Amino acid sequence: MTTYKGINGFAVQSVASDPSPLDEGQVWYNNASYAFKLAAATTAGTWASGGNLNNARRTFNGGAGTQIATIVFGGRSPATPTQNVNYSESYNGSAWTNTPNINTARSGAAGAGTQTAALMFGGYADPGNTGATESWNGSSWTTLPASMNSAREQLAGVGLQTAALAFGGNSPTNNLTESWSGSSWTTLPATLNTARNFGGGAGIQTAALAFGGNNPSPAGTTATESWNGSIWTTVNSLNTVRQSNAGFGTQTAAVSAGGGSPALPTVTNAVETWNGTSWTTSPGSLATARAVMAGTGSALSGLVSGGLTATAATAATEEWTGPGSPVTKTITTS
Repeated sequence: MTTYKGINGFAVQSVASDPSPLDEGQVWYNNASYAFKLAAATTAGTWASGGNLNNARRTFNGGAGTQIATIVFGGRSPATPTQNVNYSESYNGSAWTNTPNINTARSGAAGAGTQTAALMFGGYADPGNTGATESWNGSSWTTLPASMNSAREQLAGVGLQTAALAFGGNSPTNNLTESWSGSSWTTLPATLNTARNFGGGAGIQTAALAFGGNNPSPAGTTATESWNGSIWTTVNSLNTVRQSNAGFGTQTAAVSAGGGSPALPTVTNAVETWNGTSWTTSPGSLATARAVMAGTGSALSGLVSGGLTATAATAATEEWTGPGSPVTKTITTS
């Protein structure tokens, strides 16, 4: 008789808890739940609740890192919606921890990098827009001597602490692009084809994606643009008009989550995935419809935290498992 060991060369492993990370096709026996299990690929993206932020807040699209190692910063207070805050928090995949504060309280800033090497730039700091840049080394924030050439809020940012890209934002023209070398900002001659602020972004300094946003304010847009390191090219649009949406992923595999649709205070829980060519509306929607929140991670494993619901700022965090990711399924006889 054909056996699993005969086919694969080894027996099914018996374990007390499900393994992590998973490999598609992996089979095991969970001796605590008395069940055979399988790592199968998802056919649709799904959301699961994560740990709440320690400080509910809105208007903070700044964040850096992965689903299990993220840092977010700045925003506006739920108690006083016009008050900027200097909060900074890190996430370990289950809970948030308060870290030392950023130096300049601000909202609507952008972020790039990782949980231990992040960059924060731009935003609104009373009494107006700022171009201030701060770096995070895993233990403290440092204000860098080089500021952005165009002070602005509600911009998008991608890349690393040493090689970042900033685009859009509430500046005089809303279409500017700046690159960060690790020591200074350079205004690039190439501008966005669709001027916007409060838009989503994904990718790295030389291969980025811009999608959604205000154009003209306060109406949202479906416009999507791809960046190749020198020019922006208009590509296929989002299916849902939105602004203040969270974005994460890469130029060829990105996620747009939530936002104001078509404008605030109306918020949506709609999610779309980008495959490098077109957007697809995901059957998996956010549990909490919201806008102006932070988004980090990849198209297979992402995170959305905080933001503004239809009535108030939220501390809710949701974890994204994208299509094609291995997930645990129990093997049954049915």
